[in-house]
Amino acid sequence: MRAFLRRCRGALGISIAWGAVWAAIFAALTVVIGIVDPDSIDPGETVARIAWIGGVFGLVSGAVFSLLLSLAERRKTIRDLSLRRAALWGVVGTAAFPLLTGVADSMVFLVCPIGAALAVASVAVAKRAELGDG
Repeated sequence: MRAFLRRCRGALGISIAWGAVWAAIFAALTVVIGIVDPDSIDPGETVARIAWIGGVFGLVSGAVFSLLLSLAERRKTIRDLSLRRAALWGVVGTAAFPLLTGVADSMVFLVCPIGAALAVASVAVAKRAELGDG
């Protein structure tokens, strides 16, 4: 039971972290677009609203990544997991939201590299934390 709770805590932490990063990315993009081409932003598209959408996107993507990592790499510790495999699961986890919702499928080409980078960063941070505990 303890291992299960530890995995749930890890998945929740990854989901929240990914949500925060994606919210910041969406907010930054909204600000940049507002400066470069303000006419392309509709009146209801505030920075806070777009950041909220990015946060939900990141939360879902992080949860799918965590689930995939937990199921596919069950027998491995974080130390044994290659960053390449983590990137693969990050791409798949990030692609799930656009492919399963009404979002344009072409968005996959924009968000998947960021998802791979977040996955690699998540695993690298976990590896570093595990090395620090030992």
